[in-house]
Amino acid sequence: METSELDASEIELRERGQLTLPKSLRDALHLETGDALRAVKIANAIVLTPQRMDLDALRKQMRKLMKQHGVSAEELLRDL
Repeated sequence: METSELDASEIELRERGQLTLPKSLRDALHLETGDALRAVKIANAIVLTPQRMDLDALRKQMRKLMKQHGVSAEELLRDL
């Protein structure tokens, strides 16, 4: 691992269990307000990873939206 890949920051756990990620980390990982993170406990550590929508979930979401708005795949592609 290169040292440029390691960025450690101290953050404080607030009263309601909330954390604020430093702007440098949010920017480096392209995180925006409302983005989902997964928290995994490994021994005495917590690892946070951004949750990116996978292709299957994206396909299902697109089908749902297309059905709600009465748009076919042909119409969607034609209007791109």
